[in-house]
Amino acid sequence: MTAFAEVSDLEVLLKTTFDGDDAEQVEALLEAASDHLRHVIGQDVFPQTQSTYTAYPTFGREDLPQWPVVSVDAVERDGVPVEFSYRPGFITVKGDDPVDVTFTWGVDEAPAELKRLSLVLAAQALSMFEVTGALSAGGLSSLSIDDFRAAFADGGSETGVALTKHAARSIRERFGRGDADVVEAYR
Repeated sequence: MTAFAEVSDLEVLLKTTFDGDDAEQVEALLEAASDHLRHVIGQDVFPQTQSTYTAYPTFGREDLPQWPVVSVDAVERDGVPVEFSYRPGFITVKGDDPVDVTFTWGVDEAPAELKRLSLVLAAQALSMFEVTGALSAGGLSSLSIDDFRAAFADGGSETGVALTKHAARSIRERFGRGDADVVEAYR
């Protein structure tokens, strides 16, 4: 999957440069942060993608499983085009027999809020790695080396690549579709 942010974005944010293995680590952290955000949202959102799936309409209605929908490109039954109408988020067809739906969904550019959150999550994980040598405090309540000290609330249960409950609810409401399933996209 494509990360919501790039290594250069984190370099600007942290006023540093990542080279070689460090750049690979940051790229992996940004991808992990973006994947976490997609999981919380319940769908992909970015990048814009065309997908085809087999739908099983109920009373002729099929809710499209990804958002935002850019276009419904084709609806076919046994390889033959089927007449359909599109309303925001769903199509209607005659009958309940399965149809193959090809549609384009997502956005061309990562939404600013998702980019920002992926940068924050990656920076937190990077900082945790530098302090503890791990991506999470994993049960540590504190750590001290010489004059350096770090303390973690709740045994570090909120550390690593994870959002607060409020942030998770906020992006799920803004970018998600409730209980919609994620469509596997083939590019």
